[in-house]
Amino acid sequence: MDRFASPKTKEELLSSLHYIFPITNHKEIDQNTIIPAIEEKNNLGLNGQYAFWSEINNGVVCLIYDNNKPRQPHKALLLTTVQKPEQLDLNFANYFCKVFNDDIKTLPLSEKHSELWISLRQTQFRRAISKFSSFSTEPIIQWMQIVENSVSLRYENKPFSLCLFMTKQREWIQTPLGSRFIPFKKSIPFAKGIMAEKWLRAAMSSHNIGIAGVGFAGDLFGLFDIPYEESESDELFSPHEDLTSISKLLVKGTCLFITTENGDIYLQLANKSTFYKTQGRWHYLNYNNIYKMLKQFLNEEMSRSILKICLNLSYEKQGALILIPDVLATITEIIPDINQKNKANGDLRDSIKGLKITDKIQRRIITTSAKIDGALVISRTGTVQDVACMIGQPSPEKLAELKIEKLERYSGARTTAAWNASTYGISIKVSEDGPIMIFRHGMLITQIG
Repeated sequence: MDRFASPKTKEELLSSLHYIFPITNHKEIDQNTIIPAIEEKNNLGLNGQYAFWSEINNGVVCLIYDNNKPRQPHKALLLTTVQKPEQLDLNFANYFCKVFNDDIKTLPLSEKHSELWISLRQTQFRRAISKFSSFSTEPIIQWMQIVENSVSLRYENKPFSLCLFMTKQREWIQTPLGSRFIPFKKSIPFAKGIMAEKWLRAAMSSHNIGIAGVGFAGDLFGLFDIPYEESESDELFSPHEDLTSISKLLVKGTCLFITTENGDIYLQLANKSTFYKTQGRWHYLNYNNIYKMLKQFLNEEMSRSILKICLNLSYEKQGALILIPDVLATITEIIPDINQKNKANGDLRDSIKGLKITDKIQRRIITTSAKIDGALVISRTGTVQDVACMIGQPSPEKLAELKIEKLERYSGARTTAAWNASTYGISIKVSEDGPIMIFRHGMLITQIG
């Protein structure tokens, strides 16, 4: 059977697209729908015809081509997403779908090429990332493979973690860092330095020191002290706010690898896209999607601060629930025991109350407190109202006010709690596995991971 016509091929493409978009629904569309969607796209002057946003269908269209000459779209998936993707998201999806279609062309027969297809499937995301970057495909794929292998290494019985800045030109990192950068007397081959040089593992294990590589071969040419200075007005988001200053050095022709003691890998590109490998799978992340959504309801300073807390928790693999109520007057309904003298975690809750998430030092303390079971409740001006507290279940009157017929129940207790909390305003669930979901008034409004 031709691979492009196989139902399994459509399922495989859809499975991968879930690691790019927050998909809520999908359907296959026929030629009568595909052709107008492509014509609409061409009229907008957009390049490529593999994945794009269709206004007339209000969704993302992803194409699977046949193997005729010239190739024509055989089928298409129409994806409904939590929010309209940014053009950056669509650009990466287009690269991924092109890689997927090129593999279909290379291995056109489902049964005959099944083993080779499995091998290609395992590398599709990695190859799409390499094409999306500003580096040549071959070297960055090799770097990604070596970095993936490095997470199994240990130093003094601790998992090895690194901060690795890759650049086409030495001066793009060496000049802005100045005295923070210490060049090697002699460059070290990439694979040897990452996989075999134990002294490098010792130097980088605390994430205070990074390493830089240059050129096509990626030879390592120096160490640098990771700067932590940061302006609270920054709108560049890194997997953890302590890494924002090094992320700010990213320009076209550079990329940043970060690995964690949990075995996760982050790859940041200069276009503000982030790729994240956890539990054996690569994900595409665009932090700006959350920031943009939060700014619809909160001011910019609050939106930045909330997002930084969420990203820090996600990076550290700490689950949490955050609530920003619409109206503080309902606080006793939201937190039934807030005024009780012998409330659970009372000393902590009374101590943290009143701190501001917009203050970086206080935000560190608040973030640590948010890791404790219960919710972190913050006013719309950024003042902590409570922490490590239980959120009350919305009353029938509250549900009726929002025109919600019944309570929602999810497989995860924290997700259910986040939904309950969202009836009072904006609630954010950070999963221990990393994903972030934001609800408002009983609706999921955005998510990443």
